[in-house]
Amino acid sequence: MMRAEIRLGGNGGQGIILAAKVLAEAAGIYAGLNVVQSQIYGAAARGELSKADVIIDDGDIYTLEISSADLLLCLSQEAYDHFKNELKPEGKLVLDEFYVKDYDQLDKRFLAFPISQMSKDLAGSEMFSNMISVGILTVVGGYFSEEHALKAVEKNVPKNFLDMNLKAVQMGFEEAKKKLKKNC
Repeated sequence: MMRAEIRLGGNGGQGIILAAKVLAEAAGIYAGLNVVQSQIYGAAARGELSKADVIIDDGDIYTLEISSADLLLCLSQEAYDHFKNELKPEGKLVLDEFYVKDYDQLDKRFLAFPISQMSKDLAGSEMFSNMISVGILTVVGGYFSEEHALKAVEKNVPKNFLDMNLKAVQMGFEEAKKKLKKNC
C-alpha cells in the first residue's frame, strides 16, 4: 500500500498551484494512481502565504487535506515557519535556500536547493521556480516517473513557454539526483 501526502507552500505568485496541478496529473493521469489536489491562497494577492496539497494513493482517498506531510516544499521563509511542524518524522522537506535562510541545517530531512537562483540562471527571472520544484519533488518523492512529470508539464503550461518549463523540470531532476547522491 502506497500513500503520499505532499504540501507545497510559498507566497502568492510563485506558481505553487500550477506545480501542485502538475504533480497531481503526473500521478493520477500518467501513473494511474488515485489523487486529490486542493489549494488555499490568501485573497489572490501576490506575496500572501499560499499552499497546495496533493494526496497520492494506490487505494481510496477519503480526505481533501493532508494530516502531515511526507514531502513538503517551502519556497518562502513564511511558508517554512508556518508548515515545518507538519512534516512527518520520516518525511522530506525541500526548501528554497534563496528565500528560506532560517532553518535547522542539521536536520537530515531537510534538502536545501537554490531554486529561485536556478530559475534566474536559466531564464533571468524566478518565473520557473515552480517547475524546477516539480523536477526536484519528482526525484525526491519517487512516486511517479520523470516521464510522467514531463507529460503533465506539457499538458499544463502555455505552449510559448513549454521549452523553458521542460528545461526547468529537467534542471530540477538533475539537481535532486546530485543532492541525493551526495547525501547517501
